[in-house]
Amino acid sequence: MILFILTGVILALSLFKYFVYHFQTFERLGIPGPKPTLFLGNLPEILKKGQLQAIIDWRKEYGRVFGYFEGYTPVISVSDPELLKEVLVKDFENFQSRKPFPLAPRKSLGLFLENGHQWKRSRTLLTPAFSAGKLKQMFGIMNECTDHFLENMEKKAKTSKKLDIYDLYQCLTLDVIGRCAFGLRTNAQVDEEDPFLTNVRSLFNRLSKTMILPAVMLIPFLQYFVFALKNIVVLFGMNPVVWIRLKMKEIIEIRKEMGANASTFDLVQQMLFSKVKDGSSAFSEREIVAQSMTFLLAGYETTSTVLAFLSHVLAHNPHSQKKLAEEIDSIIGENEVSYENVKELPYFDMVFDEVCRLYPTASLIVTRQAKETATYNGITIPAGMNVQADVWGLHHDKEFWDQPSVFNPERFTKENKQHIKPYSFLPFGAGPRSCIGSRFAMLETKIAMVRILKQFSFKPCDASKAIELECRGAIVPKNGIDVLVESRKWSGKLCRYS
Repeated sequence: MILFILTGVILALSLFKYFVYHFQTFERLGIPGPKPTLFLGNLPEILKKGQLQAIIDWRKEYGRVFGYFEGYTPVISVSDPELLKEVLVKDFENFQSRKPFPLAPRKSLGLFLENGHQWKRSRTLLTPAFSAGKLKQMFGIMNECTDHFLENMEKKAKTSKKLDIYDLYQCLTLDVIGRCAFGLRTNAQVDEEDPFLTNVRSLFNRLSKTMILPAVMLIPFLQYFVFALKNIVVLFGMNPVVWIRLKMKEIIEIRKEMGANASTFDLVQQMLFSKVKDGSSAFSEREIVAQSMTFLLAGYETTSTVLAFLSHVLAHNPHSQKKLAEEIDSIIGENEVSYENVKELPYFDMVFDEVCRLYPTASLIVTRQAKETATYNGITIPAGMNVQADVWGLHHDKEFWDQPSVFNPERFTKENKQHIKPYSFLPFGAGPRSCIGSRFAMLETKIAMVRILKQFSFKPCDASKAIELECRGAIVPKNGIDVLVESRKWSGKLCRYS
């Protein structure tokens, strides 16, 4: 009995010493940061403030490079452009892997979470699906989905000029990604109870509220138990994942029956019938489901958020909205929006970049993990250490941007872009692991917003420009985005802004 107690005391003391040593990691490295609590790290402050606000506050206090503990896991936050250049581009071989996501499945992660050979293989095989030729083929689908969006918007605007525009954009982007990636016709813009819409929304809402994620951050090995119990995941509030996966499998079975010669060009077709050198199938069914889940969720969330932020910013900046509408009228006029003419809108590109600077949705998801220990300009990053690019900090840094909280598209004129410090603007990440779907997202955003501004104008619901934000992977508006929508008046051949 005494031996048992003594053994327990020794184990407890050893564990205590280990945790003390572990949570002194950044002290030993000479990297500043908030003092972690034993066992909990900096998780209490993250949960209290939200991760984005916590990082904003820590950056103000500790500078562009600091360390914090996401529960048990140490993370170096970096908003120094030179260091990010090393991590994301120059020393990419040492930083190929992303920081592990606590609730990622153990197998078939999808491109965003894959690492090493698996990531290289998937990236190579999926890149052709986002070529200029493929995007041109997808243009018609995006345009048709926008037809439904405008009809929906007009109906809602007649009954109430005040709209939660974010809600409408979510329905649009789900329709677009459903058709472009899977050939799946969802009814999200017509039916608010569309199963795909309700399950995707449920997934994101529960992800932001569940206590499983903080628990796994605190005790990482719990993730193995979570996935061992995947057959009863409903207990953890994750049942939408199971529903969406089953639907993905149904789509794959239908496509197999249609065969390789079916007249489709979407992502599923690309994955299902692409071959490697030995003639075997490039992706297994499990991998196709995982990749499909990744693109479905990423394409739905990020693009709808950018469109919502764009609408909000235009509503509160009437001069820029007028200038943008006049550019659309001048270049496109009464002509149909086409793949060619939406590319010829330089002011739109400036506005888009400035919105992405002000509200970078990818603020906390540009991450890497060191394979080997490396030192850059006196900062040592040990093997296994997670590095997080603080994109929000970069985009709001007074040294890189004059009056960073002010909306000013002129920062991105052709002349001014030459003076932007490299790696201080990272809306889609940088290097080999930059966002594969960036051009897809930009095209979808352009088509929707150009067609909206040909018919409507945005006005603010109130004088406040502030949006309450939350992090659920991407940075999103917590309570939607309300705007007033008004039809534009016609005068002669072109639409007059009023």
